Amino acid sequence: MIHTPKNLKLSKKALQVSSNSTSHTAGNIIFGPVLSRRFGYSLGVDLSPMRKQCNFDCVYCELHKAKPIESMEEILPPEQILLAITNAIKQYNRIDVLTFTATGEPTLYPYLYELISQTKSILPRHIKTLILSNGSNFRAKQAALKLFDIVKFSLDSVLVQEFKKIDRPSKTLNLAQILESIQEFARIYQGELVAEVLLVEGHNDTKENLIAIAQFLRNIRISRVDLGTIDRPSAYQVRPLTQEKLQWASQFFAGLPVTLPTRKMSAIQKSVNTKDSICSTTHNTSQSTTTSQTITSQPNDYDQETLLKLIATRPIEREEAPILFSTTTLKTLEYLLKSGAISIKTQGNNVFYTTAESISGKYQ
Repeated sequence: MIHTPKNLKLSKKALQVSSNSTSHTAGNIIFGPVLSRRFGYSLGVDLSPMRKQCNFDCVYCELHKAKPIESMEEILPPEQILLAITNAIKQYNRIDVLTFTATGEPTLYPYLYELISQTKSILPRHIKTLILSNGSNFRAKQAALKLFDIVKFSLDSVLVQEFKKIDRPSKTLNLAQILESIQEFARIYQGELVAEVLLVEGHNDTKENLIAIAQFLRNIRISRVDLGTIDRPSAYQVRPLTQEKLQWASQFFAGLPVTLPTRKMSAIQKSVNTKDSICSTTHNTSQSTTTSQTITSQPNDYDQETLLKLIATRPIEREEAPILFSTTTLKTLEYLLKSGAISIKTQGNNVFYTTAESISGKYQ
């Protein structure tokens, strides 16, 4: 059952910011649904659809390069986001997760608590709430984060030099304080806490860093560790780890619930009712098992602007397109490709639709 949202009770400051903010359509705020290898059928909520606003400038970011900022400078009214969510859930009520992210860092959004509180009250019970964070702002947003069913944070390094090299954080951020705030949150959080460790060749893949990350994670209550490397086009010219080196890296996480995801998209039948089995290898001490998740595809219609926004936010693998998009949208995709609005880019063994460099800033 989908409920009509109640009016958000905002402070005078919030109301003033809301009245001065630029209006954005639901097509900019909501993106997807997309197939997530780890969470199922995911509908995204972009808390910063205007432009990239982040306190990191990670070398592997799927968005464009941008100087780190300490707080959001353009703020979307929370009631506008809630309205977009309400309308989207009516259209996409078979999704598994509603994923709060941003063209940047979602915990920089100043009204996150008000937004997630109201969102939880209108969601059908089968839809979980998920936030994807870089983990830098857990202490300030602890109350809001506690309300999410799943909190996923990045942990690329616990060593200062490698942290600065790979995440390129704002100069005001202190790694020791970030780690301390994650530990504090892990002690009180009752939901599913997931850590993502993304390894980049020559940046954070040293034995010293891997041992240190694993030791940190062993000391907190963690539901899962997603260990991976670059598999989508990134902002900087950096290289992913080979599958062999990624397997080597996983040995340092013995005893932790670690997943090493692999793409199995070539096995998918390209039909609207296809069920997609997305597999990942789970390592726990010396044993490994293969798990799969069944996702019912729901091809969707997108106009040109919304399709460009989706691809700018999340590059789409070529073999995912027939599952995610309707026949009409596939024709739009082909038109955008021929016109140069989007382009094809290869990352490792995968081929992606991505926005052309000349227009990417407009949609990112």
